[in-house]
Amino acid sequence: MRVFFLTSLALLGTASASAIPLAKSSDPVRILPSWWGFNIIGLKGPGCPSNGPDTGYKTRETFGLNTVDGSEIYYWHFAYPHIKASVGGDEDEANVWCETTLNYTEWKDAKNTVTAADYRLKLHKNGTEVIANYDLDEGVEAKWKFTYYTTDDDEVVDTISVNGPYKSKYEDDMQKSPVPKNPERWALPQCGTGIIKYKTELSLKAKKRGGKGTVASPTLTVDGKPSYYGVQPGISYDFEKCKK
Repeated sequence: MRVFFLTSLALLGTASASAIPLAKSSDPVRILPSWWGFNIIGLKGPGCPSNGPDTGYKTRETFGLNTVDGSEIYYWHFAYPHIKASVGGDEDEANVWCETTLNYTEWKDAKNTVTAADYRLKLHKNGTEVIANYDLDEGVEAKWKFTYYTTDDDEVVDTISVNGPYKSKYEDDMQKSPVPKNPERWALPQCGTGIIKYKTELSLKAKKRGGKGTVASPTLTVDGKPSYYGVQPGISYDFEKCKK
């Protein structure tokens, strides 16, 4: 699968992220730990079966992106091979979802052996983005809904709508949720670690009888069998320095 780069964004990695050194002293001061990462510790729903097939791709983290221009916008992406939907014929609507629980950890070293608590992660810096493929007839709407469950039991919801006729030109078609001028954000209760829970939902609807549409990820051959790589939502965040 082709890796998608945004302007002024740099690839961080798939397992853990590291601070990217500045080239000049005149560059903006960045607020970020040396190393950090996310682990999936809980999955629920038809879009992310925890006991998936032994072959092919499973629900997993994939890659991170971050700005290096001082705007401090970070994304971390997760792939969901089982999130896909289609309509057409007798089926005018389709829906699939996955609820994901993440454990975030800050590290002192690249080998992830010593934890740190120098920074606090703050979620929802720049909404949510998703990488997927679309083939939608006129009158067919694909809608993404991302629900974040904050620590005070409130919910923050992002939505992305793609209306037909629309067909992705590239397999890494990235769509982003609208971001208000002052986006709703919240910080994790603790410095250096925390639990993040969110729900990814895809709904597909044909407004006219017989309208066809599909939303899915690219398919690749794994162990001789076709397998979905996985659509990839990206959650956004940044950091604040913790007081000693």
